[in-house]
Amino acid sequence: MLQGLSLAILAGGLGKRFGGSDKQAALVKGVPLGRRVALNALASNLPVYLVGPDRDIYDGLPLCFVRDIVPGFGPLSGLHAALCSATTPWVYLLACDMPFFDKDWLNYLFSLLDTPIVGGSAPCFAVLAEKGSYIEPFQGLYSRLLIPELKRKMDGAVGEKLSFSKLLKDLPYKAVPEAVARRFSPDWSLFSSINDPAALKKFLDKVSLDGR
Repeated sequence: MLQGLSLAILAGGLGKRFGGSDKQAALVKGVPLGRRVALNALASNLPVYLVGPDRDIYDGLPLCFVRDIVPGFGPLSGLHAALCSATTPWVYLLACDMPFFDKDWLNYLFSLLDTPIVGGSAPCFAVLAEKGSYIEPFQGLYSRLLIPELKRKMDGAVGEKLSFSKLLKDLPYKAVPEAVARRFSPDWSLFSSINDPAALKKFLDKVSLDGR
């Protein structure tokens, strides 16, 4: 049982790389991309938050819509809103342009919460996959304990771009090695996003081949 866990979908962005159109509304087998992501999340039978405005493509879905509390920091503003809105200790972060979802991966990440962080007993702030030296910010777990640190760094980020890696710098978190993550997603598609027309075409071609 994944008790104490909610899912959050970040549905912001201006669609600049998508020609200014709303990528969430792009059709995949007749279903808007954003709705597909939401349906995947709802299949977990866990509470699902959508950070962004209510859109027609989500009509009828039992989502909780929330807005950025501290705007201006892109996905980190969305993470902050999701953590502040959630009533569970942990939030699994998704993006509205990430079409794949894997319950086995989610269960695996959640199981890691029972293991202590190497080198101490400090609280764990996140559980994320890594690819080389890069941390995958999505398809990962975040603790609500992160809220004060996230707010502090947003307040202090004057004239600099705040990233997930900067947020987690010097904070204890668990990184899942790439080799382990690839057991769940050999082609890394779980962590791929559809953020431009070329990526959409590639995804549609893949869907037509494997039927997903």
